[in-house]
Amino acid sequence: MVDIDHFPCGCLITTRDQKIVFSNQYFEEELGWNAKALESASVHKLLTTASVAYCNSYIVPTVLKEGRCCESQLSVVDIAGARHPKVVSVRRLPNGNFAWVFVEAEKRDKLFHELESTRLELQSQKEKLEQLSLTDALTGVANRRAFDAAARRIFAEADRSEAAVTILMMDIDNFKSINDAHGHKVGDEALLTLSDVLKATCRAVDTIARVGGDEFVCILPNSSLEDAKLVCKRIHMALADRVTGVCRFTVSIGASCRPATSSRHFADMLKLADMALYEAKKAGRNQTRIQEPKPSAMRHPD
Repeated sequence: MVDIDHFPCGCLITTRDQKIVFSNQYFEEELGWNAKALESASVHKLLTTASVAYCNSYIVPTVLKEGRCCESQLSVVDIAGARHPKVVSVRRLPNGNFAWVFVEAEKRDKLFHELESTRLELQSQKEKLEQLSLTDALTGVANRRAFDAAARRIFAEADRSEAAVTILMMDIDNFKSINDAHGHKVGDEALLTLSDVLKATCRAVDTIARVGGDEFVCILPNSSLEDAKLVCKRIHMALADRVTGVCRFTVSIGASCRPATSSRHFADMLKLADMALYEAKKAGRNQTRIQEPKPSAMRHPD
């Protein structure tokens, strides 16, 4: 047999009209009310005036209609008249009486705050993991997955607004030789330097991604052929100014520019940029080559 008298919460049994027929020891131990003082008294004796009004207008009607009322917050008074916030749940018993359970609101609120804090922490971790799944671990720029998503979004927007888009594809010249001669640590420093230069050179609206070992791609929305030439020139100049010491390196850049009148897909533009990069390598490295869509790929005005 369960001993409700020693439950760590307040338990009452009342009649339908809220006369107390049983109260456990909680009310005496926590609030100073002994069982005799509460016997046949109204439950209202334990409540503040505002809580009595709430009890009569909501809790009791809800129990009569639905058979229960869960987790309502009330203010209970102790023998000295001090107020104590409690959470009360009430259920109608088979014989028509009401069973009341009072739980300390502070403890429940503390639990809710802890649960909310845990939820927020989990959400933060989820967001961090999502960000990590879209970011290159070494350089902090977008990875291939993020690049593909950004490319689809940017090209879809360009289709709607008929804006020009430029793709830059580049890699470090003779990167394997750098790793072989100086080790992977120096190679990583070269990758970090290039990513820093790209971050400083490109705009906030541009997407910078590392899509391979030393291969980077930039998508420049609303950028014309002349804009692309200027950006590439700045990249070459910034690297020449910044790269010093034993690990001097250059980059080759291939660019493809889709005019506002073109509907060519980003995958095709990526291939054109790759072709242009190959031409830059073939021509001697440390330079830029640009591929433009053929006239057949242009849209004609309606």
